[in-house]
Amino acid sequence: MISVSLWLNVSIRRRNTTIHRHTADETKNPPYLPAMQTAITQQPKLSVKMVVGIFFTLLGILLTLDNFDLADADRFLPYWPLLLIAIGLIKLQDRDSRIPAGFAIGAGALLLLFTTDWVRFSIFDLWPVALILAGLAIVAHAFGFRAPALAAGSDSTLLCVLGVRKEAITARNYRGGRIIAFMGGCELDLTRADMDIPAELEIVAIWGGVEIKVPEGWEVTGNVLPVMGGADIRTKAAPGGRKLVVNGVVIMAGVDIKSVPVETI
Repeated sequence: MISVSLWLNVSIRRRNTTIHRHTADETKNPPYLPAMQTAITQQPKLSVKMVVGIFFTLLGILLTLDNFDLADADRFLPYWPLLLIAIGLIKLQDRDSRIPAGFAIGAGALLLLFTTDWVRFSIFDLWPVALILAGLAIVAHAFGFRAPALAAGSDSTLLCVLGVRKEAITARNYRGGRIIAFMGGCELDLTRADMDIPAELEIVAIWGGVEIKVPEGWEVTGNVLPVMGGADIRTKAAPGGRKLVVNGVVIMAGVDIKSVPVETI
C-alpha cells in the first residue's frame, strides 16, 4: 500500500518542447504551380497544326459513323480541299508566307471545283496551256529576258520555268529567299554559305523539283505542304548550329533537302 501511495503522489513532469522548422523546408508555392497556372491561362492559338489535327479528328469520326451506317461519308469527303484553303488563309497572315498561302488557296479552290463537280472538264484537258507557257518562255529568251537569280546574301527570288537552274551561294550572311519552280528544276547549293541569324527560304514548286544542299550540322525545319507531291529532308543537325527554315507548297512536284559532309565540300 505504501508503495502504491508513493507512486500516486509522484508527479510526472514533461519538458516543454518546441519544434523548429527551417525556412528552406517551407514551400510556399510548389514548383509545378506556375506551370499549371500558365497552362490554364494560356489561350490556344490557331495554327496549321491545329487545323490539320481537327481535320483528321473529324475525318476519323466521319468514317467511323459511316462504318456503322450512321452517316454518309461520301456527302462530305468531296469538300476535303477546304483544308488547303484554311491553311492558306492562316499562312496569309504571315507576311513572309503570302506567296505559298496564295498557291494553297488557289490549289484548294481548284480542287474543290473538281471534287464537287462544279467544273465538268478534267484537269488534263488543260495540258495545252503548257505549250502556251513554253512558247512565251522561248519568245522571252529570244528578246533577251533572263529569270532573276538568287543573289548571295539577299532575299531575292530564283525563278525556274521550263528549265533547270543551278545556283551556288557563298555569302557569309545568308538570309534566305524564294524559289519558284514551274515545270522546271532548281539546284541550290548552300554548302559554302554561312549565316549569323536563322534564314528563311520559301519554295513554290508546280510540276517540277527543287534540290537543296546544306552543310552538315545545319538544322533544317521544313514547313512544306505537299499536294500530290513529296518533300524529303535528310539533314544532320548539330547543337547550336545554323538554322534554316523552309516554307512552301509543292504541287505535283518534289523537294529534296540533304546535308553534305564538310570533307566532301
